[in-house]
Amino acid sequence: MDSLEVLKWMAAYFHDDIAALRVLLYLMGTQEPGGTIRATQREIAAGLQLNRVHVNRAMRRVCALGLVHMVNRGVYQLNPQASLRGGTIEVHEPGRPAHRKPATRKVDQLELIEGFDEDPAIPAEFKQLILPGEPRRPKTEGR
Repeated sequence: MDSLEVLKWMAAYFHDDIAALRVLLYLMGTQEPGGTIRATQREIAAGLQLNRVHVNRAMRRVCALGLVHMVNRGVYQLNPQASLRGGTIEVHEPGRPAHRKPATRKVDQLELIEGFDEDPAIPAEFKQLILPGEPRRPKTEGR
């Protein structure tokens, strides 16, 4: 499922939970290249003019669905199968002179997904992202 299909799915799935839909859209709109979001629930609530209780409940729901993963307090990761902001990210190169522009690398969605699949700290719900009504695709050999 690509991110455009996820948008259609979200519109139907969250018909009864506008707060969760708003939170998810806010996260998608504030992500850095690669899908990282650096925001506390308090900041999200302020940005959406919602009560923190509603944001907390919405975050629990979208995390349980595997759409978002909390990396650390105030740092979230969007599932790249659901939404991914492409682009380039800065990478640290030891020994690179400080006066030079930082090195960058292009974010590749499939590479990012494979990296998450190998990370034991990421919950299974996030790795699998099986949305209601979606068939489970078997993992192919060699991946």
